[in-house]
Amino acid sequence: MQFDNIRVSRKLWGAFLGLMIGMLLLSGFAQNRANTSMSAAIDAVVEIEARISSAVRWRGSTETAVTMVMGGAVTTDAVLAEQYGAKVKEIIGSINKVQESIVATATAPEEKASLDKVLDARKAVLAATAKTWELKGAGDAVATQRFADDEFAPLVTKYLKAQDDFVATLEKRRDAIRADATARRVEYAIWGIVTSLVLMAVGLFLAWKLVHSITVPLNQAVENIDAIAAGDLTREIQSTRKDEFGHMLRALSSMSERLRGVVGEVRTGVNSVSSASVEIANGNHDLSAR
Repeated sequence: MQFDNIRVSRKLWGAFLGLMIGMLLLSGFAQNRANTSMSAAIDAVVEIEARISSAVRWRGSTETAVTMVMGGAVTTDAVLAEQYGAKVKEIIGSINKVQESIVATATAPEEKASLDKVLDARKAVLAATAKTWELKGAGDAVATQRFADDEFAPLVTKYLKAQDDFVATLEKRRDAIRADATARRVEYAIWGIVTSLVLMAVGLFLAWKLVHSITVPLNQAVENIDAIAAGDLTREIQSTRKDEFGHMLRALSSMSERLRGVVGEVRTGVNSVSSASVEIANGNHDLSAR
């Protein structure tokens, strides 16, 4: 369907409703997309923050346990050493639960690689802990102290360092999630601006087409009316438009044509009256001559 064949009222309502609907759809889509992205980012950040808290708690429990192991190794109080041993077993049990949760939620490759180093270091520390208690149980205080200083302590340092690296890996991933969320917000903002500009350009184009479809025939009608008012009935307007302006232009053309017919008939009548008057005058002149 040609644009000039659409009724003016439909053009105006169509352009207005089209822009309104387009803006509503754009706004709704952009808002839904942004909300979905932000909700996913917030959930991811909350989840990894909880894992970081678990990893920090794991590290703190580990440090407490190894401190008690070292204390039990050097103390000469058998009762205190036994208490240390019982407390260490309790802490190791709680660490095992935290560890299971952390291992189950580690999905990223860098997290798994860092966690594997922690687990390997933990196995070595657990073996060294058992060795320490074995030496302590044998009553060799010197060997126990030497083993704790020369072998157990370096393994503990390596273990704690591995845990710190794992926490750093989680924090790095958390920061990456936040940066990705920020980048998405910027991307969606740019997308919204570009889409709005495109919609605005389409609206301006439709407005130009609408104004052009109204002003051109209106100017033609004004020129034709001015010409008729000035006595120029020779103009003819050919229009194939099917809207109100096309109907108006064809009506003006028909009116001009009918006015030409009326003027022609008047001229014919005037000429006939003039001819008759001349003939009558000539007849009266002949009669007077006789």
